[in-house]
This record gives sequence, structure tokens and C-alpha cells, in this order.
Amino acid sequence: MCMRWKTIDKAEAELIVKKWGGKPPEEYDPDYREIRTELIQSLHGIASELNIGIEDIRKEAYQFDFRYGLELYRILSDKYKMSLRTASDDGVWRYLSIRVIPDVVYLRWDLNESRFWKDSNRVWLKTLWWYIHLSWQGDYLRTYNVLKDNTTDEIVQMVERSGRSGYRIELCRKIFEYYGQIPAQEKKGAELFRKVLKLNTARVKVIEPALVRGGETEYVKELFSYFGQK
Repeated sequence: MCMRWKTIDKAEAELIVKKWGGKPPEEYDPDYREIRTELIQSLHGIASELNIGIEDIRKEAYQFDFRYGLELYRILSDKYKMSLRTASDDGVWRYLSIRVIPDVVYLRWDLNESRFWKDSNRVWLKTLWWYIHLSWQGDYLRTYNVLKDNTTDEIVQMVERSGRSGYRIELCRKIFEYYGQIPAQEKKGAELFRKVLKLNTARVKVIEPALVRGGETEYVKELFSYFGQK
């Protein structure tokens, strides 16, 4: 199903949120009724899976975020055919945050302006979609297994490192694939992930990963080997 995606610019977003008076109103764009219904159903389904009420999703932080990100990605990309160009448009994410599921964003972040509209790399729905896209392993289950032991720090570290030319999507996926095979206790929170991404940022300035013998797979293996991960 193709969708005509609406947008909101930053100035309009700021005005709308200021008029809320502390909490989003119960008013939603009827053109997005089906998308909203599916995203609300996903919210309740994940809360049930985590054995919490929807008002407690903030306490679960990452465990809710990555699951909701997977559902968001499935719904918007698979059913409604969201393209990379659309996903790169901050106005689309502002619209979804403010006019479609503001109550969900509010449950997770209260009225944190950065998470609704203000900061490009902090708009919550955008960061979730891109986190899943950059870590996608070909299907839902494999991606779930790669991400389940991570933390919110991995979301921040990856999504905020787009670089001047944008993301190297296949390379990002290789990094997540390798990282997902490492036991949780050896990751030391997200310390290893941060180190690997910083090393990669430095190396890609002088090395083309695809041209390394063994290609990107070997290149990623060498990144982790540098920090003692075989």
C-alpha cells in the first residue's frame, strides 16, 4: 500500500506542541487511521509481552524501544512502503510524532521536545526506524536476535554517526551482525560498540571496506579483533 506522507516543519511543530498545555490532545489525523491503529496495537502487544502496563514503558527503555522499532519498521516499510528518501525527511517523522501517535511518544518521553520534533537525530520515531534499518538482518527474527542484548546507547551511537555522505548501510549491518554474536557480558555496556564505531570512522577515511581482502565481512572482523574480539 503506497502512502502519501505528510510533513510538518520545525516552526509549525513548535507552535502545535506549545498549544498542548502539558499533554497531547486526543486528536489524530483520520488519513492515518489505519497506521495509528496498527501502531497502537503494537504498543499494547509489546507491553503485554513485557508484562507491564502501557504507562510503564518508560521503565523498560531499551527493551520496549527495540521491539517497538521492529514493529514500526515492519508497518511503515513493509505495508506502507516507506522509502529511504521518505525516511530521511525529518518533516515526516515530526508529523507522525505530533499528528498520528503523539500519545505513544508522550508515554515514552513525556513532553521532551527533542523526541517529538526539535533535534533531527533525537526524534524518537526516526531513531527507532533507522536503528532497525541499519541493523536489519534480512528478517524480523534474525534482527531481533542481533539486537535483544543491546542498550539505548547502541541506538544513539549508530544513528548519530551518519557521516557527511550518509550511512554505509551494508557495513552497518555487518557491524551489528558481528556485535550480536558477542556475549552480553563481554560488551561492557556499549563500550565495545563505541570503540568499534570510532575506529571505523577513522579507518573509512583512508580504507574502502569493500576493497579489503575478504570484503566488508573481513573488514568488520578486523575492527573487533583490534579490541581483542576474535
